[in-house]
Amino acid sequence: MRKEELIKPKNSHFMKNSENLSSKFQKDDAHTLKTGTTTVGLVCKDAVIFGTDKRATMAYFIASKISEKLYEIQEHLWMTTAGGVADTQYLVDILKAETTIYQLAHDDKPMMIKSAGKMLSNILYQNKLFPFQVGLMLGGVTEEEGPSLLNISAYGSILPQSYCSVGSGQNFSYGVLEAKYKDNLSINEGKEIVKKAVTSSIIRDMASGNGIDIGVIYKDKPADREFIPI
Repeated sequence: MRKEELIKPKNSHFMKNSENLSSKFQKDDAHTLKTGTTTVGLVCKDAVIFGTDKRATMAYFIASKISEKLYEIQEHLWMTTAGGVADTQYLVDILKAETTIYQLAHDDKPMMIKSAGKMLSNILYQNKLFPFQVGLMLGGVTEEEGPSLLNISAYGSILPQSYCSVGSGQNFSYGVLEAKYKDNLSINEGKEIVKKAVTSSIIRDMASGNGIDIGVIYKDKPADREFIPI
């Protein structure tokens, strides 16, 4: 018997049912309501700054005006979310639990940003056949890495960035980020750029709106956040 035959999957009742179910899902014309959002992140001197809008939509219906899109995973590690609300909330809960377990096992040592990003990437990649409908940014500050910002896609790709925007309003935010961003920004300069970037999306993108959440993750003190009504 050849080695290929040893690992060749055998036909079974379970496999036939799985194939039939898969083909049924592909044929069904499911109606999906579009969602939208704007999230922005950038790296400045000794800090990472995030900004998000507060609106959640279902097609042309505004489902919420106080939607949460900026989450504290750990004191040094924050995440923004775009996409399906249920998917994003599930991933936030999983990442909070996994990073807490890691830090308890390592005498409360902060988990590195790239390690948390890889953990989240693995979860997303394992579900690539039925992917989470999300666009995520993960960022924070550690002693070893300094300020770090990661753009993580629904399929698990990880792109380190100096600045980034995710969501239906990202095109408008990128216009501001490309024009205004520079290296070694001060925290106040970074906050103003994030505010202008999200505001430009709120003006032009109907799926973004109802104010701006801004979070600043510092190197040497606890993170803070503020809400700016628009």
